[in-house]
Amino acid sequence: MKRYKYQALVTLYPDSDAAQHGTLDSAPHRMVLRGRNTESGRSQVFSALISCDDPKPFRPGSPRVLVTVWLSGDDVADYLAVGEHFDLWLGNTIGDGVITRRLFV
Repeated sequence: MKRYKYQALVTLYPDSDAAQHGTLDSAPHRMVLRGRNTESGRSQVFSALISCDDPKPFRPGSPRVLVTVWLSGDDVADYLAVGEHFDLWLGNTIGDGVITRRLFV
C-alpha cells in the first residue's frame, strides 16, 4: 500500500455538519475524501488525515485554507492528483477542495 501526502485548498460549507464536529486546526483530524477519476467518471472514498497549515482554527464558512492531507492506498493517484477536486465527507458532504501539490517524504 502506497502512502501519499498532498497540500490542498479546502472550504467547509457553513450549513454542513462540520459545525457540529468542531474546527480543523494544526492537529490531524480523520476525515473521508471522495475523489473522482476523470477518465472513468467513477468516485472512490479514502480515509485521510487532514490538518491546517495555518495555526489558527478553520471554521465552516471561512475562505479556502491550505491543508495537508495524508492518505494510503494502491489507487489514490488514480483519483487524486494536482488540480483534481475532491469532497470532504462525514456522513454527507461537508466541504470541498482541490489538490495544489504533492509532497514527497
